Amino acid sequence: MSNGKIQKPSNPDLPANLTKLPMEEMIYEVIQTCPVEVEDTEWKNADTKLKEDISAVEELLKGIDGRLGKDKVDLSEELRLLKAEVEGLKARKPLDLVVKLDKRKPKDLGMQHSQLPTLIEILSAGMNVYLVGPAGSGKTHAAIQCAEALDVPFHFTGAVASEFKLTGFIDAQGRIVSTEFRKAFENGGLFLFDEIDASYPQAVLAFNAALANDYMDFPDKRVERHANFHCIAAANTYGQGADRQYVGRNQLDAASLDRFVFIDWRYDENLETHLAGNADWSSYVQRIRKFVEGERIRHVVSPRASMFGAKLLAQGLAREVVETTVLWKGMDDATRNKIIEGIEPKVQVKVDQAGRFEPVVKIGQQVKKDDAIGNLDIGDHWQREVIAVMAPRAGQVIEIIEKEGVQAGAIVATIRW
Repeated sequence: MSNGKIQKPSNPDLPANLTKLPMEEMIYEVIQTCPVEVEDTEWKNADTKLKEDISAVEELLKGIDGRLGKDKVDLSEELRLLKAEVEGLKARKPLDLVVKLDKRKPKDLGMQHSQLPTLIEILSAGMNVYLVGPAGSGKTHAAIQCAEALDVPFHFTGAVASEFKLTGFIDAQGRIVSTEFRKAFENGGLFLFDEIDASYPQAVLAFNAALANDYMDFPDKRVERHANFHCIAAANTYGQGADRQYVGRNQLDAASLDRFVFIDWRYDENLETHLAGNADWSSYVQRIRKFVEGERIRHVVSPRASMFGAKLLAQGLAREVVETTVLWKGMDDATRNKIIEGIEPKVQVKVDQAGRFEPVVKIGQQVKKDDAIGNLDIGDHWQREVIAVMAPRAGQVIEIIEKEGVQAGAIVATIRW
């Protein structure tokens, strides 16, 4: 659980009749001027400790794999226990976040993104935040939760093509047409400018002027920035223009970008698994995402695939249908097969010595643990010695070399679990 603490205000803005108010109201007025510092040590420490634990266990696994190749000992049970420990660490639940701004009841924001405390801290310091993250990373939801934590109204605007979407206008009857931005700027609130990098650059310049000068010229009058106005701009890029994934994004003016503190808003896979409620399906989606990102395939696999897929599977839809509708989305067969093959669990069989390898099994053949898959002839003209090369685990042989000479450490076969 993360806590918030109140600091002493440097220049409090208090009402003139403060001393005439009842004691309870007097305290309340003073408290409202106090900045809030969110204590997120537990979040940071928990995440760091988790990574350290996973790394330590994975190092043990590497050591055991080496012993399997050298000593030919049966460590299957030890491997099973360690792998179960790794999965347990990776499946830890997200932390609860509780924020308390004053003497009122604390706000329990529940299970939240691991970077949320940092975002609240920056907003509490009066900074404008530029959230950069892939589709489905929870930027909008985080902004809503920040408004709740800061106890201010939430206002939202998507990509804009005209500055009037921000400033408003006077209609034909002489009436002022206001905007979500003006409501937050004038009366206080958290304003989310979503997909700012998809907005028309000239429109963003008007937004930049309001942030730079702390006032804004609206159609009817000039308005000063409210003390409780908070601003988040959300985007899929850093404002440098289109990239291979988000081709419809514009380059933003450098002066506009300079008004923000940037946060690289990443996917929180633990939160994703928790929200989906189906650990096996979420793990499958996350393996596909890592492969897609590693191979730089132009395809988005967001946490929505985990949550939508889990719901459809719970409704009884066939796994093949769910994958087609929430994962592949029209992807060509060649790319899809490449991904499926790339994420399948495999083990490579290596030889410890140089020699001439001769296979005794074929591609597609099922083998059991310790079955011979080939022979390695390490003898010379005077003294011949043949060593059997064994399968380290059960599975299907998907690759195996032909009869040929190999060096020590060479891969001679691949087995799919």
